[in-house]
Amino acid sequence: LLGLTWFITTQCEPIERQRMIALVVLTLSTVVFWALFEQAAGSMTLFADRVMDREIFGMQLTAAQYGSLNSLFIFLLAPLFAWLWTSLGRRGLEPSTPVEFALGIGQAGLGFGALVLGAGNPDQAGLVTGYWMVLAYLLHTSGELCLSPVGLSAVTKLAVPSIVGVMMGSWFLATAYSEFVAAQLAKLAAVATEAGTVADAGAALDSYAALFSDLLWMGVGVGLLMLLLSPILRRMMHGIH
Repeated sequence: LLGLTWFITTQCEPIERQRMIALVVLTLSTVVFWALFEQAAGSMTLFADRVMDREIFGMQLTAAQYGSLNSLFIFLLAPLFAWLWTSLGRRGLEPSTPVEFALGIGQAGLGFGALVLGAGNPDQAGLVTGYWMVLAYLLHTSGELCLSPVGLSAVTKLAVPSIVGVMMGSWFLATAYSEFVAAQLAKLAAVATEAGTVADAGAALDSYAALFSDLLWMGVGVGLLMLLLSPILRRMMHGIH
């Protein structure tokens, strides 16, 4: 990071410097998105396993099988998003890259909002209806389709040509770091189990609800911050979309 700061401040022309700063901001914001998104491999799966009625559409799924909803929604939504961005682009209305990042992060946060609502409305058995998890994955996937496809493109377009490889590595390093952050966040909802079963389902539900509430506000807050910064970042990008 110190080396990158030195390079930006001493080796870049003014326009290159501004583009690089915008790229660094976008890269750092992805840590938040992926830390939220990767809860699918941790707290969301444990939530489904421990305090959720996993039957949806007449099928009884395992907790791990809910993770396949991300792939299903990508398959269903990718053509729609491709058409949407192309259609908006022809009209000059396609959102800028910073706005797309803001939309992606915000939707990741809203996905946890669905789980908070579900946790606040359990069924008579004290379990959360599985459809709330479906909605959470839908929002997370739509957020991923807003942010992920444009991320690597932004790196290649905004980075100074001589260090495109370094910045690509920095992008993936930020993604890797987000996995560490995701694990630390998931630990906040650790609950006691006996033979693989939660000792107190009500306490477990409260613990997950508290974590998901925090993640909701984290995602929405950072998304709003990126939206507020988007005009500044767009000017710093000097015409690169």
